[in-house]
Amino acid sequence: MLQTEPYSMAALQKALPCIQRSTLHCSDISAGSVFMWRNGEDVRFCFWNDTFSLQQNMGSQPAFTWPVGADPHGMIDELTQYAREHHFPLRFFAVDEQTLDFISHDDRLQPYMCGYDRRWSDYVYSFSDAMTFQGKKFSGQRNHINKFKRLYGEPEIRFLTADDLPQVYAMLTEYELEHSGGGKMEKTELEQTKKLFACYADLGLYAACLSVGGEIAAVSIGEVIDETLIIHVEKALKRFQGAYPTVYSGFVRLISEHLGKKLWFVNREDDSGDTGLRTSKMQYQPVDLIHKYLVHIHSPAAQLKEIPVLHTDRLALTPIFERDKQAYLTLNTDIENNQYWGYDYREDETLAGHITEDTFYDGVQYDMQIGDSVNFAVRLQEDADMIGEGIVWNFSADARCELGCRLMPAYHGKGYGKEAFGALAQFAKNSLHLQPWARCFKQNEGSRRMILANGFHESREDETYFYFELSEE
Repeated sequence: MLQTEPYSMAALQKALPCIQRSTLHCSDISAGSVFMWRNGEDVRFCFWNDTFSLQQNMGSQPAFTWPVGADPHGMIDELTQYAREHHFPLRFFAVDEQTLDFISHDDRLQPYMCGYDRRWSDYVYSFSDAMTFQGKKFSGQRNHINKFKRLYGEPEIRFLTADDLPQVYAMLTEYELEHSGGGKMEKTELEQTKKLFACYADLGLYAACLSVGGEIAAVSIGEVIDETLIIHVEKALKRFQGAYPTVYSGFVRLISEHLGKKLWFVNREDDSGDTGLRTSKMQYQPVDLIHKYLVHIHSPAAQLKEIPVLHTDRLALTPIFERDKQAYLTLNTDIENNQYWGYDYREDETLAGHITEDTFYDGVQYDMQIGDSVNFAVRLQEDADMIGEGIVWNFSADARCELGCRLMPAYHGKGYGKEAFGALAQFAKNSLHLQPWARCFKQNEGSRRMILANGFHESREDETYFYFELSEE
């Protein structure tokens, strides 16, 4: 029987033997990545038969990492049953192409829908190249390292000890001041970096520093899984020119000397969509990009050849088209209108870089590509402008789905929401053969009336929401 535990250091250490047996290539299935990015209330550790999978909300819906350990394929049946019992979809995140190929040949997992977001693709480099930077294509890196040597002398790169930690934290404080304009993701990453330095050894990780005159100029933390060194942390102070390529290459050499052998690859993780970081990582000549797929097993959307057009007495619900980009941007960035939709784009950690009219359009296309939702533009007629959005989503393994509808403020109070919501309910029930449900914030009386008017009844409540089920006819 599947056993689950909330996030804790003890649970992560319990998972270490399984993680260290992994042959998956993406950075997400590693102790350092779990510590850095998975520490939240929605994370659970799943164990079965000496096999491990991590459960986490991805896009507001639960998803699992592909199991690693003694019997990863046998654990799939356990996760399938677990998802069904808890009204989850069966979704896997951080799936590499090797695993995707396995999924495509497993009859239990058909049909499936999938896609990847380029922002989260891992950069993989040759371990030997990183040690030496030989050849014309690495002339830039060699020039930076040579400049570092001219300015500061021969690099001193060594493993950290507990005595170094005060200096490390002082260095990170200076680094934080240098990058004070960073967003929420950058702040989260730095806070987790500080915490990781206090416990990296307990997770089997390696930490090293680049010193100049006894002062720490750069630090790095990495982890060895199979034949790959995964670098989770790499930070250098701006005032030490050439420190980044110097600490990177030096850290790789240090690991090789410690292990007494060369590994095959270095995984330096993703660029999170940061243009400058992407340019820098490409300059180091990756030998591969690991695209990390989100895979939705048995998505009801897989049965649709295309998004249909739904009609009511006064409305048309159509696909969201490219011509709707600006309207969709306006809809998603209206903070006041979205407060009872439960969304504030300023708190969305998946949004990196400058917000453009492509940001939300690309996001909704991705959600539909992977089978997580079916989204409609609400219009007064098929060729008219978009006045709102309807969504069928939150698909579960036991044939349920959630409905949602939001309109631009100018179209509130006209009964359009009731019509659109009713069309979504009929589509979910009759076309997708799902049992629809809904919820609304307790303060949102208009939404509550809209849902009840379409044949739903209140089924339960919690501190935040009323929940509704479609009444049987």
